[in-house]
Amino acid sequence: GAPRQTWVEKNGMIVCSADGRVDNASQQSLLQKCDTAEMTGSFLHLHVAIRSEGLDLDAMEAHYTVMDRSLAGDGSDMDGPCGQLNMIAVSNPCVIDRSLSPEGTIVLHAYGAGNEPYELWANSKRSSDEYRAQKEERAGVLWRAIESIIPDVRSRVLLELVGSPLTHERFLRRPRGTYGAATEDYLKDGSTPLEKLVLAGDGVFPGIGVPAVALSGASAANALVDVGVQWQCMSNLKKNKLI
Repeated sequence: GAPRQTWVEKNGMIVCSADGRVDNASQQSLLQKCDTAEMTGSFLHLHVAIRSEGLDLDAMEAHYTVMDRSLAGDGSDMDGPCGQLNMIAVSNPCVIDRSLSPEGTIVLHAYGAGNEPYELWANSKRSSDEYRAQKEERAGVLWRAIESIIPDVRSRVLLELVGSPLTHERFLRRPRGTYGAATEDYLKDGSTPLEKLVLAGDGVFPGIGVPAVALSGASAANALVDVGVQWQCMSNLKKNKLI
């Protein structure tokens, strides 16, 4: 028969307890993969709200990728597209949806995704002047990325918020503020040795990002119920105008 499993609360966590008929070697293999997966670096964020008068939003893009030190970086073997705070993404969502910000303003988000070392922040105290100064200094590259698109952006600022790896760690509950598992260490699927326990998330193929995580969730659903049941659920959601 199928192994018996119970779910209990222990020290604030939900723990699955399965009897010895679950293959212990398979469990250990899965745990080892998870425990030894390489994690990416962390994030540095800059969120700004600015006055938009004089800007032609129709001529702007919704997303930009800016290389602070060029595609080759500083030319060393340790630098390049994925070098520390070299590739900066700038999101300009109001190009797509003007309602995201009050009339006469737009919001922008610049960030270094997975290329800010947590170690630089590990001993920082979030309430200290040193921490605030470090955020301002490290965010310079993010400002440069936005200025390459809107040269006078600083004179337009209404609100600016800088998020560090500690911000990422605290509010998104990511250990060491990581972006997620490195591509080569994704679990190939969400299967586990435990019956009806399927994993989903950015550590499971196809990996990091909202669309990818949503797909891993859909894959988990596919593993648990057949297509007919899923279509019925979708029909009920549409009937109730939930999607």
